[in-house]
Amino acid sequence: METKPKSRFAKLMLATLAGSLALGGAAATMARAETSTDDAATIQAFGATKVTLAEAIRTAEGAGKGMVVGAEFTLKDGKPVYDVTTRDGATEMDHLIDPATGKVLASTPAVENAQGDTGTNEGSEQTALQGAKVTLLQAITAAEGQGGKALSVEYAQENGPLAIEVKMADASGKTADLKVDAMTGKAMAADAEGGDENGENGENGENGEGSEQQEG
Repeated sequence: METKPKSRFAKLMLATLAGSLALGGAAATMARAETSTDDAATIQAFGATKVTLAEAIRTAEGAGKGMVVGAEFTLKDGKPVYDVTTRDGATEMDHLIDPATGKVLASTPAVENAQGDTGTNEGSEQTALQGAKVTLLQAITAAEGQGGKALSVEYAQENGPLAIEVKMADASGKTADLKVDAMTGKAMAADAEGGDENGENGENGENGEGSEQQEG
């Protein structure tokens, strides 16, 4: 309950996805709406970018490197880059894209792929990805529909359904985390993939304020 969305930006992002994703009139449940100290430099650099996250994803897609499964704006050795991960079968590649020019700076095997996953996990993930009905670009478009810019987006699956997680940043530097079911487009709690359902954003967290007031 401590992390229920309080800011106007958090509520705006929730309302935006509620009416924007075509599949099922989907919404997304907020995980949190705050910027950590560690993110401050990244958020500041992100505000000056010319190339958007969606454009970086399209660049990777256009290069024919496979399906984009995740992308983020980050600082590597102090330099801003988009890190876009593509997957072709069991092979994952990380592509660093210049946020000023949109050019691909480097392409290397993804760290996770280099470490290796079990065949069972890879097969399950690949099946889930092939069945995804909501794309990363659709999720970004929906989230950016009424303000803010997508800082990162990824498909994620642990012990539950395949999800799309989007991190947004507004003009003031505040961030908001959103999550939708990649198969149905429906809202998912932040901990829907194996967390405590009655924790930060469980069933009580979604209806947050009313339950908390009654308890108080």
